[in-house]
Order: sequence, then structure tokens, then C-alpha cells
Amino acid sequence: MVGSARLQTQAPDPALRSLLSGIAWPSMPSERGASLLALLQQLDQTQWWTPEQLLECQLVQIEALLRHAYDTVPLYRERLGAAGWQPGQCLRMEEFRQLPLLTRRDVQSAGAALHSRALHAQFGDAFSTHTSGSSGEPVTLRATELDRLLWEAFTLRDHDWHGRDFSGRLASIRTGAGAIGVPPNGSMFENWGPPVNELYASGPAFALSSNADIAVQVRWLAQHRPNYLITYPSNLAELIDYCATQQIEFRGLRELRTTGETLSGQLRAHCQDVLGVPLTDLYSSQECGYLALQCPQADHYHVMAESVLIEILDDTGRPCAAGETGQVVVTVLHNFASPLIRYQLNDHAEVGRPCACGRGLPTLARIRGRSRNLVRIPDGTRHWPQVGFYEYREVAPVQQYQMVQHSLEEIELRLVTERVLSAEEEAKLVAVVQRWLQYPFRVRFTYYDGRIPRGPGGKFEDFVSLVA
Repeated sequence: MVGSARLQTQAPDPALRSLLSGIAWPSMPSERGASLLALLQQLDQTQWWTPEQLLECQLVQIEALLRHAYDTVPLYRERLGAAGWQPGQCLRMEEFRQLPLLTRRDVQSAGAALHSRALHAQFGDAFSTHTSGSSGEPVTLRATELDRLLWEAFTLRDHDWHGRDFSGRLASIRTGAGAIGVPPNGSMFENWGPPVNELYASGPAFALSSNADIAVQVRWLAQHRPNYLITYPSNLAELIDYCATQQIEFRGLRELRTTGETLSGQLRAHCQDVLGVPLTDLYSSQECGYLALQCPQADHYHVMAESVLIEILDDTGRPCAAGETGQVVVTVLHNFASPLIRYQLNDHAEVGRPCACGRGLPTLARIRGRSRNLVRIPDGTRHWPQVGFYEYREVAPVQQYQMVQHSLEEIELRLVTERVLSAEEEAKLVAVVQRWLQYPFRVRFTYYDGRIPRGPGGKFEDFVSLVA
């Protein structure tokens, strides 16, 4: 944990900020900084609890959430009552799983009926939050300052787990808001911003919109020489390929971080091979906050059990066992403004096994992607597409690709290429696609200049099924 761990190992810690002028040690943090330190001290302990201890506390918190939802949220008064739940009922996991799932369509239809009519002032001001709508079903929810505080605490946990040096230079290439990150110069900040600057001094930070051309991104990175870079996996893949082609190295880069999209094992390995730095992924959503962080000792993910209860369910609603893949269902433990109870996130993940690091936090072996990233076969089956991108480069000079399944028989292959492809090259690509997708789809080609457009929220999916 950032606060307590650093204070225990460094006395005094020169990077710890003090609110009071002239008081360097012991640090006197701001009120928000003190709240973060208190949370971090608890997180430092609870990460080592057993799964049984964590679940017991999760259910206690969910009981409080259910009472609040039943009393103050119109949608849940009806849903919980219909499911047979009553205030004061002792909650076990068996009873909890009898509650109905909440879909994105439910959230859209509910509107204000999902908002609490009696939100306690101690949760802080409420505000609206919007999803990017990358699933095609955008939703608007309410959250409070408590939700924001918890988000910041888990950000600091992530920094601490991976031993980041706050004096380093931080760069972000993601979707910009307003004037932030506008190419080609992007934006520069004196420090890493919240939550780091609530507790620690830090080096400068830089931001650039992911809409910038890859060559512009590379020049921008060379100019600012970051030690840490966070971006989307799809954008990182383009950066790595460009650097490999141009034989470009980034001196001083210590870690790459990805978020917002599904990360493949191939990209993780490719990153290490080309750039020689580790890659750390995180799993979050706009409506639910942090869901899981990559273990500091392995490539799998630890669920943030202090903030969310995650169920991985198969198509029948049965909990998946280790090694099985199912849909991600999330209960956010502390959002009392717009409670999300057994919320279908439209993601799929593989259940992990207990971690050798000793943490009792549940594990996810892999984040598979959204439901619409499954390829549909005419016999009714569906599976995760293996698209064989690196094999494309052996056939033709493909710079970027995207597959869109328009029907049970047809795939559109969208490409950015260095030159016009021959009929023979197209035929070979069709054979590769059919072999990797395990079905003889009709393949039609669409070519783009520069880059294939990103979806809502600036995110990119390499395979999208439009088949209902």
C-alpha cells in the first residue's frame, strides 16, 4: 500500500507531501490525503485475507446496499420485492444469486428510477457519469465523491504494487477531453495529478490524444522521454509495429501500461521482444470503477474485492470454475447513488486459480472481451476468434486490420496497407482468415487510408460481431 508501505520502509520519506508549511515530518496531509491513507492502510491488510473472509465482508456490505436500494431506489423496490428479498434478511451467497441480473438495457430503461431519492450527505456530492457506449448501449449513472475516493485509492494500490517511481515522467496516450492532449503538441502538467499529488511530490506528466497519427505519437514520445506510458492495447500494438519497422528505441522507458481494451498474450510478448520493457494491464469500467489489477508477480488479475463482488457465470447462470470462461456480473459495493446489483457488464473473463503471491483476492486468468467479440457460426456455436494477425504480415504488407461479422456467412476485413494488394494476396488472406476463424466465411475487403476509425470513446476492437 502506498501510504503505509512507504512510511514503513523509508523514515522519513522525502517524497511524502505535508500540507503545513515548515512541517516536513511527520507529514500532515490534506483531509483528502488523510482519507486516502486510511483507506490504503486497510487495503494493505485486506489483500492478504482469505477468500472466505473477503466474501463475508462483501456480503455484509451488500446487505447494507440492498436495504438502501429497497428503501430509496424505485427500480429496486420492485425488483427486490419480486425476488422475495426483504430488509433484515440475513444474506448468504445462495440467496444473493437468486436476485435478478441487471442489464444495460434495464439501466437505460430505468432512467431516474435507478437513482436514490435519499442519498446520505456523508457520501459527498453526486455527479453523473457516462459510459463510452462501446457496446452500442450507452448508459448514464450517478456516483458520489466516495466512489471517486475509492477509485483514487485503487489507483495508488496499482502504483504501489508495481513499484512506480513518482519522480519519473508519466505519459498518457488516450482519448482527450476538450483541449487536453490535442495533437501534435499534446498537454504538459507539472505533476502526475490526483491522486498521487494528494500525498506525494511527483515528476511531470504529459498527455496526447490517441487520435494522433502514429508517427506523431512516436515523435511526441521521443521529445518527452517518459518513464511510464499508459495507452490502449490497440494503440500500443501500432506503436510497437512502427518502432520495430523504423528500428526506434525509447530510452528510459521502464513500464508500459494498458487499459480500456482487451489485452492479448501475443501483444504482451511482442512488447517485451520489441521494446524490452514489462507491460502491466488493468481492468476497469466507467460505471463500476476498478474491477481488477494485474498481480505484481504474474500476468493474471486480482479482483478489487474491497470495492466490487464479481461473479463469472456460464450461459445457464452457474458460477464458473477455475479455467472456465463466462460472463462478468458485477455488484458495486459502495455506489449508493445508482446501485448496480448483479450488473451484466457484457464482458467475458476466465476464472483464475489461487495466486502464489499469497493474496486472497480472487483472480481472473484473462479478460476475454465483450460478448460482441465472439464469432458466430451457422450451427449456433460461438467462440473467441483467433484472427492470426501476425500471419497477415507474412502474406501482405498489412499495417492495421479489423474484422466485422455482418452475418452468419460473411466477414468484412478492414485493412490499412502499405500498398494496393494483389488478387493473389487477397486470396491468401481469405484462406488465413477462414483457417483462424474455423469456418469458410465469405470475406469482403474494405481499405482505409491512414487508420481505421476508432469506436465511441476512442476505443478499438479488432473483431466485432453484428449478428444478433
